[in-house]
Amino acid sequence: MSSTQKNVAQGKPAAHANQSGAQASVADFAHRLQWNENPYDFPADLKAIVMERWAEYAWARYPTEIRPAALLTALADHAGVTPENVTAAGGSCALIQLTLRAFLEPGDGIVLPAPTFGLYGREARKLHAQVEEVALSPADDYALPVDDLLLRGRQSRARLIALCAPNNPTGTVYTADELRRLIGGTDAVVAVDEAYREFCGQDLRPLLDEFENLILLRTFSKAYAMAGLRVGYALGAPRLIQAMDNLNPLFPLPVFSALAAEVALAHTPRFLARVDDIVAERERMAAALGNLPGVTLFSSGTNFLLLQFDRDPAPILDGLKREHSVIVSDMAGYPELVNCLRISVGLPQENDWVVEAVGKFCEG
Repeated sequence: MSSTQKNVAQGKPAAHANQSGAQASVADFAHRLQWNENPYDFPADLKAIVMERWAEYAWARYPTEIRPAALLTALADHAGVTPENVTAAGGSCALIQLTLRAFLEPGDGIVLPAPTFGLYGREARKLHAQVEEVALSPADDYALPVDDLLLRGRQSRARLIALCAPNNPTGTVYTADELRRLIGGTDAVVAVDEAYREFCGQDLRPLLDEFENLILLRTFSKAYAMAGLRVGYALGAPRLIQAMDNLNPLFPLPVFSALAAEVALAHTPRFLARVDDIVAERERMAAALGNLPGVTLFSSGTNFLLLQFDRDPAPILDGLKREHSVIVSDMAGYPELVNCLRISVGLPQENDWVVEAVGKFCEG
C-alpha cells in the first residue's frame, strides 16, 4: 500500500500534487463532495447478484436485443406506464444530448432557467440553437418564474423548455402545480430533469397523464448509487420517446449496466432507506450551518446544499483540501452564484468536517 493509500485509509489528506509537481486532480482527494454522488456504495450482496447474472453472458457476443427490453419493461412497470413510454441511455448526460438533438434544429429556441445544470446550454449551443435564459432570483430562494419562462418561450418561439426539478445547482424544489402551469401554458416540449427526485419525495409521473408535451428524465446515478455505470431513462408520450429512439445508438446500454439497473430497481426500498439517511444528514448539516454569520443557506430538496458567503470562500476550499482531503464545488463558474459553494451530503464524518470548516470561516 502506498503512502497516499495509507493516508486515505486513515482519513488523512492524500497528496495535493503528483510526483511531477502537477496540480492535484479529483482522484487525489479521498473525500469527494463536489459531484453529488451517493456516499453509500451499491450494496455488496446486490453486486454479487449482478456479477452472477453477468457471468452467464457470453462476453464475446453482441446483445441479442438492440434495446434492453427487460430493463425497459421493468422501468415501465415501476413507473406505471407502457414500454412505449420509456427509453434508456447512458446516464442523464446522454439523455440530455438525445433530448436536445431530437427536438432542436439549428436556430430553434430553447428556454432555460439560470442557473441550472450547465450541460443544457453547452450542448444546445453546439447544435446552434438559440439559448434563452431566464434569471432565477436568490431573493425568492431561486423560485421558478413560470410567467417569465412562458413569455420568453413565446417571444423566441421556443421548441423546447428544459429545467431540473429539483434544480441543480440551487437545490430548489418546484411544485407540481408550478410545473403544471408551465407545461400547460406552452406548445413547446418541456423536459424536466428529475435526477434528484428521490431526495425531495416528489413524483411528477402523474403529470404524464395530463400532458403530451412532457418528458421526464431520470437517472440511476444518485439514489441508486450507480454513477459509474451510466444508466438513465426518459418517460414521455410515445411520439416523443420515438423521436428520441430514432437518434439513440444501437445497444444504448452495456449489458452489465442494464443488469445492474434491473437488480437495483427490484430492491428499490433498500436504496430509498439510504436516501432517508442522506436526507437526515442534509437536514442536520442545514441546522448547523443555517444560522452562521455571513452565510446564506438556500433550501434544498436534493443531496447537496448551496451556501452563499459575504466574502470569497476560498479559505474553506483550501482548508478542507489540506486538512481532510475533502473537495467541494466552487460555483465561481456561474455568474449568478458569486461566493457560493455547493456541498454534496457525504458520510457523517465528512459532513462534520464541512460544518467545522464553514464555522471557523464564518466566525473567524
